[in-house]
Amino acid sequence: MRRLGLIDEEGSLTERGQKWRVDGTYAAACDEIIDEIYPAELSSLTDDEGKPDKASVKTWLQHKGLGDSNASNMASTYVMIAERQVPEAPTTNGQAKPRPKVAPAPSSKASPSRSAAASERLPAAESTGHREPVAPIQGTANGPEVRLDIQIHIPATATADQIDQIFASMAKHLYKN
Repeated sequence: MRRLGLIDEEGSLTERGQKWRVDGTYAAACDEIIDEIYPAELSSLTDDEGKPDKASVKTWLQHKGLGDSNASNMASTYVMIAERQVPEAPTTNGQAKPRPKVAPAPSSKASPSRSAAASERLPAAESTGHREPVAPIQGTANGPEVRLDIQIHIPATATADQIDQIFASMAKHLYKN
């Protein structure tokens, strides 16, 4: 994004980045990028309809020394920019969906006081972001069930007493025993 001039060194949007974000000025931002960043030779690599030809662009990039994966990614980016069409938002099944008319509702996250308290209780805990597969839960006639998946990352330097204390605390708070 920096190389395309969409963000500056601090990660803030540039004037071009602002144009890129707005549908009405997206094409102008694409023109600036094509004129300033990409070689003029690429504009001649088109298909029969005059649209950028991804395969030709990829081959051109490979002849310039890029590997297959990099050339493919860069060709996709170039074609997206050269088409000057605002991309449709993808859905999870790979088909385009219409753009939402309203802003999405804010996501629910743990309050800062709760997460701060948790970090005070378990200062040695580390997170890796790894998740195990989850088995499906059957609902009940009384209403939906709640499932909590809890991960605890215990450092190798933790003592046996610290580990016992962590699990005792979990049992106390999760099982109310």
